[in-house]
Amino acid sequence: MNPELCRLLANGGVVSCFLSDSSGTPIGQSGITCTPINGREDVEVTLPNGQKVTLQKVSIKKTGFIVVQVKNDSEECISDPIPFCTIENALLCAPDGTDIVCKVRNFQCTACINCQNGFYQSVEIFLDICLDVQVVADAIIEISGEACNPREQFSIERCITKQFAPPQCGLSLNQTRTDLPKLHYPNKGTEGIHPNQLENLCVNTEKVYDWITQQSNIQLRKNANDAPFICNICTLNFFVPAVTICERTLTGTLECNGERVEGALINFSSTPDIVSFSPDPAVTDANGHFTTVVTVPEGTNPTPIEITASTTTSGEFLSTTLPTIARCLADPCILFLFGPETIDCNDIVSGRVRCGNTFIPGVEVTLTANPAIVTFNPNPTITGENGNYFSGVVVPTGTPPTDVEITASATVNGEFLTETITVNVSCESECNLTLNADALITCDGEITGLLTCEGSPVEGAMIEFSIFPTVGTFDPNPATTLADGSFSTTLTIPEGTALLSTSITATTMTGGQTVTTTIGVQVECPAVECPCKFRIGVEGGAAPASVDIMTGGMATTLTGTINVTAVQCFTAAPMCNPASDNFNVSFGGGGSTINFIAGRRIEIECEGNTFARVRGTARATGNVLPTGIYEVTITRGTAGGLAVWTVNATDFHGNTFSTTFTANINPVTFIGDCTDVP
Repeated sequence: MNPELCRLLANGGVVSCFLSDSSGTPIGQSGITCTPINGREDVEVTLPNGQKVTLQKVSIKKTGFIVVQVKNDSEECISDPIPFCTIENALLCAPDGTDIVCKVRNFQCTACINCQNGFYQSVEIFLDICLDVQVVADAIIEISGEACNPREQFSIERCITKQFAPPQCGLSLNQTRTDLPKLHYPNKGTEGIHPNQLENLCVNTEKVYDWITQQSNIQLRKNANDAPFICNICTLNFFVPAVTICERTLTGTLECNGERVEGALINFSSTPDIVSFSPDPAVTDANGHFTTVVTVPEGTNPTPIEITASTTTSGEFLSTTLPTIARCLADPCILFLFGPETIDCNDIVSGRVRCGNTFIPGVEVTLTANPAIVTFNPNPTITGENGNYFSGVVVPTGTPPTDVEITASATVNGEFLTETITVNVSCESECNLTLNADALITCDGEITGLLTCEGSPVEGAMIEFSIFPTVGTFDPNPATTLADGSFSTTLTIPEGTALLSTSITATTMTGGQTVTTTIGVQVECPAVECPCKFRIGVEGGAAPASVDIMTGGMATTLTGTINVTAVQCFTAAPMCNPASDNFNVSFGGGGSTINFIAGRRIEIECEGNTFARVRGTARATGNVLPTGIYEVTITRGTAGGLAVWTVNATDFHGNTFSTTFTANINPVTFIGDCTDVP
C-alpha cells in the first residue's frame, strides 16, 4: 500500500524493469536459466521432403528474477526481486547423452503499476524473451599440422579413434572427423620437433545437434504484499485550506522511505509575506505530524497568497507550496444581510453573524422596513450554530412596486451591529397564504397554515412544502386545504442535526395563479454529531475544471482552476472532534471568481477510505454569483486512481453552481472511522 510509490508516479516517475539475481543485483541477459524437465519423449516427424525422422519432445523450464524500478531525477522506488517461471515444449533432435543449453538473444521488459486512491495496489510485468535453444554434446576431433616456433611447451597425444552413434535424427553422427584440412606450421628448429613432421592432434569441442530460436511472452501480476517496493523518498506533506479566514491551524507530515520522521524542524513562509505563523519553526512529533497556526492580519481584504513549508532531512531540502485566499475583515463582529433585488408578494431575507473567525449562534436579529409596508416571519429571528438566520418577508396584497429599505440589527458582545439593503416589493395577488410553526422544532413539529382568496377560505387546494437548506421531510406533502382553508403537515428532522436556521416554503396553485409564502424557523435533533471523520483536499491546491452557473435563469459555463478543501470531525487520534467543521471552495478563471467560504456542515458521510461527502451552508463571494447563503454539497470519490470531485451549490432564489472534475488528492488526505488514526 506504499503511497510514496504512487506519489513518485504522479510526479513523473518513469517505470522500468530488468533481470536480476535472487538478491536484486542486475545481471543482464544471463539472468534466465533453462532446465529440461520430465525426460524426453520420442516423436516421429515428417520433414518437408517427406522423410520421416524421430525427434524428441523436450519440456524446458525457464526461471529468473525481475526487479521493477520507478525513478525520476532525484527519487527512486525499487521492488524486491520478483521470481518468474514458465514451462514450454519444443521438438528437437536431442538424443541421449546430449545437453540442452539456452542463450538470450533478445529481452524486453515492461511494467505497469496500479495505484488506487493514492495507494499502491498491484504491479503487472510483461516479459518478451527470445532464446536460442541448442542441443549439444562434447566431441573430440582430430587435426593434422606441423609445429612451429615460437610456442609454449606442450605434449602431443595420439587420438584414439572413437565412434559415437546415438539415434540418427536423420543424420550420420561420427564423432571423429578425418576430412578436415591439414594445418601447416613452418618449422623453426624447435628442439624435440622434427622438421616438416605432421602430427595428429586431438581437440575437445562441442558439437551442435539441433538449434531453434524460441519466442516467449510471460505476464506476471503481483499484489502489493507479494511485490513490495522500497522507496528512497522523503516527502513533506502539507494541508492548507482553500480560504484562510483570520486564523487557521495548518497541519502536515514528514516521511522518509515510508517512515514518519520525528524531531524535524519545519519552517513556514508566505508570498506575499502578509501572514504570520506560530510556532515557526514547528517540530514533528513521533508520528511525523506538525502543526502551526497561521494568522491573517485584521483588515486584510481577500488576497491570494502561497504558503510554503520547508525542512532539511537526511541532507535533503524539501518544500511544499500551496495556494490559499487570505482574508480577515477589520470589524471584530459583522452582521450580514442578503436578499433579492425584487420581492413579489413574499420571499426571504437571510444573513450571518460572525466575530473574527467564529460564527455566533443564538443571536437575536431584528428586522425593520422603511416604509413599514412589509412584515417578517419570524421577527426577531435567531442565528443557528452556523451563524445563519432566515426570515420570511410578506408583502400585503395590492401593493404597487415600491422600494423598501430592509434593515437587520443585533447586539453582539455589547456591540450594536446593523446592515441595510434595498428591495423593490410588490403584490398584485388577491390570494393570501400563511404559515405557522414553532420558532424551534426539535426532531419533529407541526406546520399549519391558511389559504384565502379575496378574504374567503379556499378548500381542496394542494399545498407543497420545501425547506432551505434541505433538511427534514414533510408528511403529508402535499397537504390539502380543508373547508375553512386550513392545512397542516409534520416536519421531521433527521437525527444528528445540530441547531440550524432554515426557511420553510409553502406553494400552491389556485385560481390560475401561484401563491407562495415562506417563514424562518430553527430546527435540531441532537445525536452523535460525527459518524466518521475526514480531511480532503486537491493536490497542489489547484485543478482544471469547468463549472456550470445559473444566475437569474441564465446559464453560463466557465473554465479555470478550482481548489476544494474540507475538514470534518477530523483529529489525528482514535476519536472524532465535532468542533472540526470547515469547508471552502475557490474557483477562478478568465477574470471570474467564485468562492464558497467558511462552510459549516449539516451532515457528513464516509465509505471506507475512498468516499467522503459533506453538505452544509457557506457564504458565496466573488464577481459571478449573487452574494448570500448557499447550500453546498461536496463529494470526493475515486476512479482509476484519481479522485473524482463534485461541488453543487444553490441558494434560496435558484442561483446555482455545479462542477465535476478529477484531480490527484492531497497526500495528507484521510477518510475513516472515528476510531482510526491517520
